[in-house]
Amino acid sequence: MPPPMPGKSPAPLQQVLVQKHSASSGERLYALDMLRGLDMFVLTVAAPFLLAIQQAWGIFPNGFIRQLNHAPWEGLRAWDLVMPWFIFICGAAIPFALPKHLSDGHAGWRFWRHVLGRVSLLWVLGMAVQGNLLTLNWSIISPYNNTLQAIAAGYLIAACVWLIPKKWIRQTIPWGLAVLYTLLLMLYGDYSLNGNAAIRVDSLVLPMNHDGYGWSLTSMMFGVMTLCGVQCTEWLRSHHTSWRKMFRLLWCGAGLFLGGILFSGWIPAIKRIYTITFTAQAMGLALFVLAGMFFLFDIVKVRKGTGLLLLFGRAALVAYVAATLFAPTLQTTVRILTQGLQPWTSGSTPVIQSFLSACLLTGILWVHTQLKARRPHA
Repeated sequence: MPPPMPGKSPAPLQQVLVQKHSASSGERLYALDMLRGLDMFVLTVAAPFLLAIQQAWGIFPNGFIRQLNHAPWEGLRAWDLVMPWFIFICGAAIPFALPKHLSDGHAGWRFWRHVLGRVSLLWVLGMAVQGNLLTLNWSIISPYNNTLQAIAAGYLIAACVWLIPKKWIRQTIPWGLAVLYTLLLMLYGDYSLNGNAAIRVDSLVLPMNHDGYGWSLTSMMFGVMTLCGVQCTEWLRSHHTSWRKMFRLLWCGAGLFLGGILFSGWIPAIKRIYTITFTAQAMGLALFVLAGMFFLFDIVKVRKGTGLLLLFGRAALVAYVAATLFAPTLQTTVRILTQGLQPWTSGSTPVIQSFLSACLLTGILWVHTQLKARRPHA
């Protein structure tokens, strides 16, 4: 490559983006795939299977089963972590995906076509999964009430922030969004189900939503969680030592989690409207788990026995859609396969059906990955 002509330095955005991503364009981080796989496996396979065991045999204590359900309003349970971790890990993929769509370091039409296309796809799938889109009944279709749409909103925010050349601005924006959202909740309502600002705004702009969740105003916190994932990946792909990266994840995770616990006395941790204390606790735990997986899979390089989680991690969107949008089809298929066994299986039927559903879902993901691997690359 010829040296640049005198006085012809690259544009600031181009220069920063090229340097930022060429310096950190190492191999794929195994821990990110494993965390995504764990989150999706718990959502689509592990939790339904454990609940089926409880339905059939009732062997688990109530405290354990309670962790497989959302907190009614305030508080944090294990099941409450699934959605924020999904949003976080989707943000963590951004530094891998977006650089490929730059044109000589510039965010041109190719870049925005990818970003807007992905946002549109996630939005439509979210409406199909949970927004009654396939009913074709416009009086009940909800435009915004699904995890996939939360991911789409966070993705769009993060993509815009990712283009900012100055690192300190990119790192400050999520804190600014979190503080602004918190102030809006504090100034324009309380933290009750019907009195908080997030759901009150939704009752005006999304009157067909009746799920008791904040979406439109809460999009700011979806952006915060996505940007948290972006910054974690940028740190893990930096030139620091692996041990320093891991310990920084641990320290940041501890700070976020303990901060969320400490301030929950003033601002309750509420998943349905993603208060700052809930979000801090969820992200803190995500960083803790990510640090452990980074140690196991990227420092020690454990690979044996990881195939199942890796499969779910690299086909997470397909797993989510198949387990939600096509859940009735899977359940009907399993009932047909097991209808002749019911006289002998009696109370074990829910467990057998849940296990077969998991096998069918895993088979769908395996076929998807095989077809994807054979697809010619551009």
